[in-house]
Amino acid sequence: MKLLLKSKKQYLFLLLFVFLLSCSSHNKSTNSISVFAAASVIDVMNEIAQEFKKETGISVRLNFASSGILARQIESGAEFDYYVSASKDWMDYLDSLQLVDRNSIRSLVENRMVAIVPIENTDLYLDSVSIVNFPDLFKGRISIGDPAHVPAGKYARQIMINNSWENKFAKRILPAKDVRDALFMVEMGEVEMGMVYLSDAKKSKKVRTVYEFAVTDCNPILYYGAGKINSDKKQEAFVVFLNEDKAKSIWEKNGFKID
Repeated sequence: MKLLLKSKKQYLFLLLFVFLLSCSSHNKSTNSISVFAAASVIDVMNEIAQEFKKETGISVRLNFASSGILARQIESGAEFDYYVSASKDWMDYLDSLQLVDRNSIRSLVENRMVAIVPIENTDLYLDSVSIVNFPDLFKGRISIGDPAHVPAGKYARQIMINNSWENKFAKRILPAKDVRDALFMVEMGEVEMGMVYLSDAKKSKKVRTVYEFAVTDCNPILYYGAGKINSDKKQEAFVVFLNEDKAKSIWEKNGFKID
């Protein structure tokens, strides 16, 4: 009898422990927001998330991928609080589906496209004259983001078209799942050349920037942010933080220009 009573007490204690643990876990999970962000802002958003938590106590769960993949995830029902896109088209797409708050959409920062080579390549240098013959200056492949899904790939393709390089590059392009993967291909020496964002090139110690393309070579490279429909105070606090000087300095430190 005593053994049975003792077992029952242990069982009730265990149930109470599990209940309290679940409550604690629930409270922790609700004190956070989910941010879906383009792969090209990994470093920025990681730092912003850390500073935001220090200031507010709110954790940021980050999900990185190409802007198109993230938009498709949201379309498929993925829960998010804030979306950072490297493409106005994908932001407009989610807006057309009424999956983001139209009134919250705004441009955050600007970027530029650059040509990069592995750091071991110390011979190639480009200027406004030599860039005219860009496809003929190297023999191998060039890595860019997949133009079908990756904004950086679309900008790279625009640059090729606007400079009449598309035919010469047609069979030499190695498409990547996102701009960071395009950078990685150059870092690993899998390709001779890459076209990525200036912000990504500046963070890598394994590549060298050989040319910065003109602003007029492609559409303006603007990053957009928007919140979910029916925002809450945690999301609103994050938006406020993005407008503060601390967040702006993080963007600028990583090679972005405040719009």
